[in-house]
Amino acid sequence: MNDLHKVMVVDSGERNVVDSLSAELAEHGYSSVTTSFEAASQVLDVIPRPAAIFLKMPAAQQGDRYEGFLAAAGSLRENALGIPVFVWERDAMVPNGGIPALLGDASAPASQIPQ
Repeated sequence: MNDLHKVMVVDSGERNVVDSLSAELAEHGYSSVTTSFEAASQVLDVIPRPAAIFLKMPAAQQGDRYEGFLAAAGSLRENALGIPVFVWERDAMVPNGGIPALLGDASAPASQIPQ
């Protein structure tokens, strides 16, 4: 084991250089396991307990896929046994402090699912 905090990133498979959440997490001292939306629960069952779970929302902020991610966030919060679950929408999160604002204070409560 190393000294990096471990987190899980759940995404839709949309990965590009502009929004590389795993790279940003690494810059802040977090290692990550990235999994698909469909396999998130199964992966959580087989990896060591992560410090947090990030749901990287699909680019389109509407539609069935987006609503499915919001439902998954709620389900993960119910089943993650106290692991903070963060809904990550880059355009909304970066101006508000991004990763350091979310994870910098260990006593901060988990963010709420956007309505």
